[in-house]
Amino acid sequence: MVPRLSNGVDTPLFEIKQIPRKGRGLVARINVATGTRILCEKPLLTVQSEYTTPVDAENMFAAQLKALPKASQREFLSLHNTNPGKYPFTGIVRTNALPCGPSSSVGAVYPTICLINHSCVPNCNHSWNSDTGRETIHAIRPIEAGEEITIAYDCGRVSAVRRAFLKVNFGFDCICRACSLPAAELAASDARRERIQALDDAIGDASRMASRPSDCLRDCHALLQALRKEYDGCTVVLSARAYYDAFQICIAHGDEARASVFAERAYKIRVICEGEDSLETQRMLSFARNPASHPTFGICSFGWKRSRAMVPKGLDAEQFEEWLFKMK
Repeated sequence: MVPRLSNGVDTPLFEIKQIPRKGRGLVARINVATGTRILCEKPLLTVQSEYTTPVDAENMFAAQLKALPKASQREFLSLHNTNPGKYPFTGIVRTNALPCGPSSSVGAVYPTICLINHSCVPNCNHSWNSDTGRETIHAIRPIEAGEEITIAYDCGRVSAVRRAFLKVNFGFDCICRACSLPAAELAASDARRERIQALDDAIGDASRMASRPSDCLRDCHALLQALRKEYDGCTVVLSARAYYDAFQICIAHGDEARASVFAERAYKIRVICEGEDSLETQRMLSFARNPASHPTFGICSFGWKRSRAMVPKGLDAEQFEEWLFKMK
């Protein structure tokens, strides 16, 4: 499913072009607003992440490919292969498959989405919608006409780690804007990414959340600031996760007021990154409306007990953030 121009003209939002030093890629035909769904596509085929032997994998892919219409077979065979040789179908799958969800053992290959190139600071988010059985691509910041559409293939670690990962798994040396920074700026970027990882690890410490929830909440605030700085202020799904972490801290200590605000912010980011029809988007909306429905409500204590109606009114933006993150 390819979104069309808003004036009703039967033209997609993007076109496929040859990108210097990258091969084929997607380029915006017009200015694309933040939150626009650029693509929604069914897989050509799906695959498990583990196989018994390379021969079994190749035979399985061959059988799936044979069952496809001729046009779909051609689309699959035209995709890039960084592992040519004895097992060509397996090479195409390994080069192109995207996971069907963050922790899924199932991957999928797509005719158009698999043409989208990587950036360590992408302008789009890709996500799997299990309800529709489709992968979606959403703009996470404004994209100008003529600009390449990009997603992230890696998990966002420091430059040396992610570049090594991309080289081993996808066969290219990343030359994106983040990896091409001058040495001093790249070092600053790496420091931010190390801090992002350290804060995420600290927030995920369940015993610390139970005994020092205020510290964890302030870590969420610091994490969100680091994410904004590293990703140029654009909306990233990692920010939705950070707000959900803050929600869980508050709801575990009985604070429905703060929890409802955090869930609403996570919901708004999920709408941008994944769309209203995403299951995770809908889950955040339900928690924003009824925070106490979360299974961990009051699991640590009711020391912060506040009803949803107790969100303060009349504060300016700075005062509200100080209240929300318990900064004072």
